[in-house]
Amino acid sequence: MSIQLIVYPQSFDGSPNPITGSSSQFIVDGINFATVNTSTSSLSLPAPTFTSAISNMSVIPINSWYRFSGDGSAVTESSGAITIGASKGIIQQVSNLSVGVMYDFTIDVGTYASTLELQQYTGTVLKATFPISSSGITTIQFEAQSTADTLLIYSTATNVINSISVLNSSIQPSGAIQFLGNGQVICDLYEDEDIPLSLSVDDFKNVTEKVQSYSKAFNLPGTKRNNKIFDNLFSITRSDDGVIFNPYVKTQCKLKQDGFILFEGYLRMIDIQDKQGEISYNVNLYSEVVALADVLQDKTFDELNFDELEHGYNKTQIKNSWNDSGTPITWTNSGTSGFRNFATLKYPFVNWTNQWVIANNPGGTSGATDLNPQLISLEQAFRPFINIKYLIDRIFTQDEFPFSYESTFFETDDFKKLYMDFNWGGNAMPSTENQYNGLWLSTGNNGTGSFKELRLQPTSLLGLANSTVPPNYNTSTYIITATTDNEIYDISYNFKLENTNTGIVTTVACRWILNSTTVINLIPSIAGTSTITYAGSFQIALQTGDTLAAQFDATALVRQHQTLASSVVFVQSNSTVTSGTLKTLRGALGQWEFLKGITTMFNLVSIPDKSNPNHITIEPYNDIFLENTDSKQLNWTDKIDVKEMKLEPLTDLNKNTIFKFVEDDDDFAFQNYKQQVQGHLYGSQKWNAGSGFTILSGEKEIVAEPFAATLIKPLAEQFSGFIVPAIYSYNSDDGTSEGFDNSPRIMFNNGIKELASSTYYIPAQNGLSSENQPEFLQFSHLTDIPTVAGTTIDFHFGICQLIQPIGVSVTDNLFNLYWLPYFGELYNANTRTMTIKVNLTPGDISTFRFYDTVIIKNREFRVNQIDYKPNDLATIEFILIP
Repeated sequence: MSIQLIVYPQSFDGSPNPITGSSSQFIVDGINFATVNTSTSSLSLPAPTFTSAISNMSVIPINSWYRFSGDGSAVTESSGAITIGASKGIIQQVSNLSVGVMYDFTIDVGTYASTLELQQYTGTVLKATFPISSSGITTIQFEAQSTADTLLIYSTATNVINSISVLNSSIQPSGAIQFLGNGQVICDLYEDEDIPLSLSVDDFKNVTEKVQSYSKAFNLPGTKRNNKIFDNLFSITRSDDGVIFNPYVKTQCKLKQDGFILFEGYLRMIDIQDKQGEISYNVNLYSEVVALADVLQDKTFDELNFDELEHGYNKTQIKNSWNDSGTPITWTNSGTSGFRNFATLKYPFVNWTNQWVIANNPGGTSGATDLNPQLISLEQAFRPFINIKYLIDRIFTQDEFPFSYESTFFETDDFKKLYMDFNWGGNAMPSTENQYNGLWLSTGNNGTGSFKELRLQPTSLLGLANSTVPPNYNTSTYIITATTDNEIYDISYNFKLENTNTGIVTTVACRWILNSTTVINLIPSIAGTSTITYAGSFQIALQTGDTLAAQFDATALVRQHQTLASSVVFVQSNSTVTSGTLKTLRGALGQWEFLKGITTMFNLVSIPDKSNPNHITIEPYNDIFLENTDSKQLNWTDKIDVKEMKLEPLTDLNKNTIFKFVEDDDDFAFQNYKQQVQGHLYGSQKWNAGSGFTILSGEKEIVAEPFAATLIKPLAEQFSGFIVPAIYSYNSDDGTSEGFDNSPRIMFNNGIKELASSTYYIPAQNGLSSENQPEFLQFSHLTDIPTVAGTTIDFHFGICQLIQPIGVSVTDNLFNLYWLPYFGELYNANTRTMTIKVNLTPGDISTFRFYDTVIIKNREFRVNQIDYKPNDLATIEFILIP
């Protein structure tokens, strides 16, 4: 039997690298020679010129050209080619070479007059000489003697060179290493060495988290080939020659038997043994496609860029988000990741604060419709939700992210209608604040005997780098005019006024005026030739069209000071949902925490691609193990050794298993429901093994962390058709409700719903008018409201009593659809494990998939673990399928 252990270079990334070198270009500026005319030139050298050039260069520049000639113009570049005069030449010290590796030096000679010569140096020592005796392309193979050899081209007459290239050669020196492409090398094995493998279903079905497939430790002989591969790791005097083997770096490998791949993973160097001069390397093999969890473990949503989702927060944008076609949200940024679409971000109606009121507007001639729900602000009902599929795609397409995925399940219509809330907590939307620092330091603003504007100017007019004003501040009239509703300003002002009259005290009136109403006023007195400061601070909210200005009233002898700057600091809050807004609360959420929660909800299995372990297929357990059309049924009846068989029941089962979401202690609706139904958690499922498993004990919780369950109910009893999620806190001491920092919620898009006999009032906010709206976007944990028996799917775990008139309880929930089939196999009186010896060939191991089933004596089994050893019987743990 032929057994091969194949090792990749430690920096293997799918392309050639240090052990075989790289396919990249090693010569710098060998195509156009753009740097030759400005390169260093040795102008006065004794004969022979090239040896003098080498000996006179105490430090040869790395990766740059060096000319040697008695005349700087004797080696020149023109039109992308270099002309080298007689007895002249050019030098470059080439870095990143690998000692002992062959390279192709290729030169394209345009005009050939007489012999050219390539000389290879290590330091100042000549290692090899190669003649070039014709025009056209000539390729020369040379073996690197150091990691930075010097290449010298010497011309005996005037020759023209079009290009020079140095690449890895397909020819390698004989004797040390057998190359298979991409840097793969075959290790020498001891003649009688068999490498036992332990293959586990966990490696197959839970690739995102843990891996258990491995080999036991074994020895590799210290042959010439292995010593070269491991770079004489046993030698304490070895030095870094550019291909040094690092035992702390992962080394990719694969194990073959008779041409079949038995194992792909990594090689770990355990230790090196020296027994009377005989060197052996003690290694083992292990699988590590777990890295998805490792890579994401410390990443949060803060590290995802949501700039493409920035948009204005107003009534029009909210209503446009409800659409699946037609008019979409208007995004602030035109650039996109390629995943943004109609479905990316939506604003369903959610009772976030329970601070809405019943409209008290008898007659209803204007404003809210009397006795209908009235919102005081948009934030009470409308906060963003982002599509789950979009979030998964963004995670897998981060910069330098090593994994990709495919999933038929993620492409289903129902899954693509799932969203996670990006609530910001509390009551009001967090604002992005723009600060402006207006200054006045100029002449010409004297009093007129009536009120006139105190002035500020921006940098463009004043010439001061630290002077800016809000974009809606008119620099001719010196007035702010609001362009949207609820423009909020925090203003700190400091105006300098001076009295130019000698010895006469003058009274000055100062004020801030909103439209025609004085906001703040002050009547100071200024002594002759003196200065006063009109200073203070206030906050104000402007509505569309409102004007705001600072003014003073004085005689012409009073003016804004010409040398002491007046200043105002404006802090303007805007109404745009930014990437920062979306991350206010959700930025701290872990990316792996998010994916793990989705995996738990749907009992997902992650499968590495056979040819590319970093490409993962993600599907529900049912689709992989129970309904997989690629699954094969293998008959191993004739392969078993019946002399020894061990049967035992599964011993690590619990009597009870609870499926649930995390509990939000501040979620009033959830906690109130819990109290009303004797402690049952809304959306949870308690699974009991039943009377056939009385010997079992213990309880296990499967928690879809970090997600919480969401109770849905009518907004109020009198609005029975207005069914929305309720996510708010309640203070029983004073009877007040408010928003809170809730755990994330996963909800389904039920689409736009119309209220049958009522409307709700959307207030004027952020530049748009109010309206009475009969439609809303409905999100819930159900695919239908009211529910439809046999059709509706519940994205909570368990059957629970729903708040009416939502409908009957739903049996097609997360537990019954995605977990019960798995538990049905696990908790069965006929389910047990069987350990038995089986005669498996390398082909059996290579082609076997853990979703395949095995027939032994007309009974069907799953394979849980394989302990395989070449040239011996494999020990297999089966699970009998009932």
